[in-house]
Order: sequence, then C-alpha cells, then structure tokens
Amino acid sequence: MRRFLSSLLGSLLLVGTSIEAYFQSAGFYEEHYVCPVQKYGIPTPLRWEDRVFLAVFWIVAIALFYLSFRLLRYSFKRRSTNSA
Repeated sequence: MRRFLSSLLGSLLLVGTSIEAYFQSAGFYEEHYVCPVQKYGIPTPLRWEDRVFLAVFWIVAIALFYLSFRLLRYSFKRRSTNSA
C-alpha cells in the first residue's frame, strides 16, 4: 500500500511540477520578451525582483522534481527475495 501511495503521489507531483514549470517559463518569456518588444521595440531588462523570483521558483521546482524522483524510485524498488 505504501508503494502504491508513493507512486501515486510521486507521479502527481511530477506531472504538476512539470506543467507549472512549463506555464511559468512561457508566461515569463511572454511578459519579459514578447510584450516589451511589441510595445517598445526592445526587450526590457530584468529588475531585481524578477531575478529573485526566478531563482526562488527554480529552487522550489528542482526540489519538487527531486522529491517526485525519490518517491517514484521508492515505489519501483525491487523487493529482496532473500529471507533468512
């Protein structure tokens, strides 16, 4: 039962983190490159708040990817058949 819950939680966490990382990256690209180029003709430089947000977001996203990896690794681990 623990392995099943671990695989379910790990896969949901992996899918959710992947989707959120994709949408965050696409939104950031649109907000900081596409829109300023259309409005002003040049991309605007990032502010310090943008850099901090990006750093914190990717630190949390990488931690969630690692957690989902560990959960999935635990759920697919082979059981030992040696019983003494």
